[in-house]
Amino acid sequence: MITSNLSPSFRASLPWVLALFAGASFAQASPPEAASQPTLLTTLQYSSPIQAYQGYVEQPVQSWRTANDRVGQIGGWRTYAKEAKTQAPSSPSQDAAPVSDPHSSHHGGGKQ
Repeated sequence: MITSNLSPSFRASLPWVLALFAGASFAQASPPEAASQPTLLTTLQYSSPIQAYQGYVEQPVQSWRTANDRVGQIGGWRTYAKEAKTQAPSSPSQDAAPVSDPHSSHHGGGKQ
């Protein structure tokens, strides 16, 4: 068990002494000059976040074969992944060359 060498009267007065020092430090601080000047009223403007909302518009139905062929012409899923990464759509002529063997770099080289 740890015992204190301080007298009981000193331990009882210690919080009051600390509070006195804290009060004295606040009393020495100068008030900010901006608080003495009245603030000017400003006009508030409200803009609704729903104002620019675009509702759902149904897209025309097309043949799934036509859609798959179109994706192949554009460059496949890699083109869409690049668009999502860069947030800039690419033209169909870019990245249209297919990769001959995408797995050739895996596990030490090509097929044997």
